[in-house]
Amino acid sequence: MKLNKKIGVILLITCMMLATLTSTTATDWPMFQDNPRHTGYISQDTSYSTQEWTTKLDGSIIAPPALSGNMLYVGSDSGKLYALDAQDGNETWTYDMDGAIKSTPSISGNTVFTGCDDGYLYSNNAETGTLNWKFKSDDSIQTTPAVADGKIFFGSDDGYVYALNQNDGSVIWKFKTDDAVQSSPTIDGDTLYIGSDDDKVYALNINDGSVKWSFATGDNVKSSPAVCDGKVFIGSEDNQVYALNANDGIEVWEHNAESSVTGSVSADIRQSTVYVGTEKGDLYALDLRDGLKKWNISVGSAINSTPSIFGNNIAVGTDSGSMNIYNKFTGNGVWSYNPGYIPNISGTVSSAVTSGGSLFMTSSDGNVYSLNTDEQIAPMSIYTTYFSCNNCSNSCTSCNI
Repeated sequence: MKLNKKIGVILLITCMMLATLTSTTATDWPMFQDNPRHTGYISQDTSYSTQEWTTKLDGSIIAPPALSGNMLYVGSDSGKLYALDAQDGNETWTYDMDGAIKSTPSISGNTVFTGCDDGYLYSNNAETGTLNWKFKSDDSIQTTPAVADGKIFFGSDDGYVYALNQNDGSVIWKFKTDDAVQSSPTIDGDTLYIGSDDDKVYALNINDGSVKWSFATGDNVKSSPAVCDGKVFIGSEDNQVYALNANDGIEVWEHNAESSVTGSVSADIRQSTVYVGTEKGDLYALDLRDGLKKWNISVGSAINSTPSIFGNNIAVGTDSGSMNIYNKFTGNGVWSYNPGYIPNISGTVSSAVTSGGSLFMTSSDGNVYSLNTDEQIAPMSIYTTYFSCNNCSNSCTSCNI
C-alpha cells in the first residue's frame, strides 16, 4: 500500500511537470489553445502585463490571436494578417491574403503560419511579414496549423490532413478523410489527433500519415482535440463530450452536454478537470477521470469558443459579445466585460489569450481588445464598458473593480 501511494505521488508530480512544460513560456501563447496538446492552460504570474486598449482592424474577426514575445498576430475576414504590439495595439505590419482568415495563426521561431479561405497555407516572416512560401490546397483552410519535428500540419475543407516541410512548404504526406476537416490538429509525441466532418476522430502517425486508430461519433467533429492524462478529449455535434484512450482510441467515458459542441475542450491536469461550452450556452466542468459533472452554469448565449484557464480562473467568450471570467473551482462569476454593454451589439467574442495580467480577445465587430485581469479593468470602446462584480447586484460602469 505504501509503495502504491509513492508511485501515485510520482505519477502526479510527473503529470504536473508535463503540464507546465507544454507552455513555451509564461508570456507566450503562440498557437490555438497555447500549446501542441491544446490544453488551454497557462500558469498565471506577473511577468507580463499590458495597458488596456482597443484596436480596430479591417473586417470582422472570429479567431483569437496568437501571442509571441511582445507581438500579437491576428487575421480578419478582409484577408489581412496583422502583427500588433501587445503593449499598445499599434500595428507593426500587415500582409494581404486573397480570402478570409478564420483561424488563429501559429508561431514557430521566426515564422507565422496562417490558413486562409483562398485555400492557401501561408508562411510569413514574423518580424517583417515578408512571405516565405505558400501552399495551395483544394479548398478553404479553417484550421489552425500545428508545428512539430520540422513539419507543419493542418486540415482543409477538401477533406485532407496535410503535413508539409516547415522550411519550403513541400508535401511530406496527406491523409484523406470523407468530409471537410475544420478541427485543428493536436500533436502529442509522434501522434496527430484531429476530427473531421465525416463524424470521426483520427489518430495519425506524424511521420507518414498512417492511421493509428479512428473513433466514430454521431455527427460532425469540428471541435479540436485536447490531450492530457493519456486521454484525448473532444466534443461533437452529436451533443457528446468524449474521452478516448490516446493509445488505441477506445472510449473511456462520454458526457451528454445536451447541445452541440463545436468549441474545444480545455484541460487542467492539476485539478483533474476539463471545461467545455455548448451551443445552448452551458459551460461544463467535468472530472477528466470519469466525465462526472463537477458543476455547470448557463452563460445566456451560445459558446462556440474554447475556455482558457489561467490561475484560479477560466475565461469564456460568448456569442452575445461578452468575455466572462469564472472561478474554475466553483463556476461562480468573477467579472465580465462586454464592449457593447447590450448583448449582441458588439458581436461574437473569441476565445481568450491570457498572459500574466493580460487577456487579449477579438470580436466579430472587428476590434482587438486588451484587458487587465489583475485589476479587473478593461478599455472604453465605441460602445460602453461594464462589469459584473461581486460588489453590487447590477452590471454597472460605476464600480471600479
